[in-house]
Amino acid sequence: MLHSTRLRAVSLVLAVLAMVSLLPPAPVAQASSDLRSPVMNPQPALSEAEVLAWFRSVRTSWKYRATVPPDELLRAFADEGTREGVDWNVAFAQALLETAWFNFPDYGQVRPEDNNFGGMGAYDGQDGQNVFRFPDAQTGVRAKMQHLRIYGDIGVDTAGTNLASPLAVDVDGKYPDRWRIVRNATDPNGQPYHASAEAWQDLGNGRWATDPFYACKVLNLYRQMLAYNGRSTVGLPTNPTCLRTWYQRLSNTAGDADQLGFLGREGDQVLACDFNGDGRDTPATFNAGSWTISNSARGASPSRLSFGRSGDLALCGDWDGNGEATLGVVRDGTWHLKNSLSGGDADLSFVYGRITRGDIPIVGDWNASGTDGIGIIRNGEWHLRNRLSGGPGELVFVYGRILAGDRPLVGDWNGDGRDGIGIARASTREWHLRNRLSAGYAENTFVYGRLGQGDVAVIGDWNGDGRSSPAIVRE
Repeated sequence: MLHSTRLRAVSLVLAVLAMVSLLPPAPVAQASSDLRSPVMNPQPALSEAEVLAWFRSVRTSWKYRATVPPDELLRAFADEGTREGVDWNVAFAQALLETAWFNFPDYGQVRPEDNNFGGMGAYDGQDGQNVFRFPDAQTGVRAKMQHLRIYGDIGVDTAGTNLASPLAVDVDGKYPDRWRIVRNATDPNGQPYHASAEAWQDLGNGRWATDPFYACKVLNLYRQMLAYNGRSTVGLPTNPTCLRTWYQRLSNTAGDADQLGFLGREGDQVLACDFNGDGRDTPATFNAGSWTISNSARGASPSRLSFGRSGDLALCGDWDGNGEATLGVVRDGTWHLKNSLSGGDADLSFVYGRITRGDIPIVGDWNASGTDGIGIIRNGEWHLRNRLSGGPGELVFVYGRILAGDRPLVGDWNGDGRDGIGIARASTREWHLRNRLSAGYAENTFVYGRLGQGDVAVIGDWNGDGRSSPAIVRE
């Protein structure tokens, strides 16, 4: 059974719909290239109460796992930020990004008990052996603020003796070395780390993080805080410039997300498959012939390749039964499938369905063969075919209210190796899943996400247990 190779993705076709913001819309002025947000700012825009109110308003789709409650953690940010003169509002937004909203996902290097709110010592491609660990949340926040001050304040001396509370440099045997490296060393381009990020816009691309979108993601969260509290957001990035969040649930039930991933930008088609044969589905995006594919549920270390062109509908599936999913696109009614994760010509092309007349292409392992078949949904009717070729559907039935806006889903809900069907209904925010490939009632119904408010439904086996479960992709 090759459960992990199925396409999850009828919702891919619909993923190109514009996504709404997580928060109520607020007018945002055009950013100017010379507007900067200084790291050192002893008078942040928002109070603890305002930041906490925003945090509580959006904390609805993940598990909070920090070692202290949110109000106590915010007090530490305000205290330590004020001591060091760092803008703790933005530092809190950065901590949200670094910890996946204080979820500390199991696939990450930093654990909740580390009290590390900045990913300090977590290097790409390592297993967490160099992560800095602090005895309590207050000390961890203190270390983070002092670390930020190194990047933002030219006046910090070599030994750090003019810090407000220099306790953090003596917490463990690794942090003093890190202090000296950041304060006194240079990056691979020969530029000093110290005072290399006097503004938050300077972070990323090797400063604090390798992610080129790092500063954008941090400041986008800060913009949401400000907008919620009715403050000016002039000069801050808006959502379309940043990666989207994947709220992944590990069971077909209502509840909070179990883990988070980050991949894609507004306008991308989103999909998930097992691209390396390890039994886990991972995020991918497609836009105008450009693919971004990660082998981590987190969306980390993505690879990029070109296949297809603008206007194509993206697919992924195991076309040859080797256990690894590869790419496909549907263009003007013709399916173009690749048996490798590479650019170039398709390995197989054929016509199936009337895509140019509104048919929705889908993919799934309909017969538990380990190889994906194809399908289309036409006027609410599902037509499924096991062979990768043109011809009539081998199974035909009606399920859901596709013409009324239901988003069709495909996944192995019970782990039997055979894909079932489902729909995500925006009007009720309900997911309706059925194991049998036939008309009838859903065998499992639950509410998850904010369907109808911009969330895009995606299906995947996120933990390799052989069962597909939901995710929502949110701007």
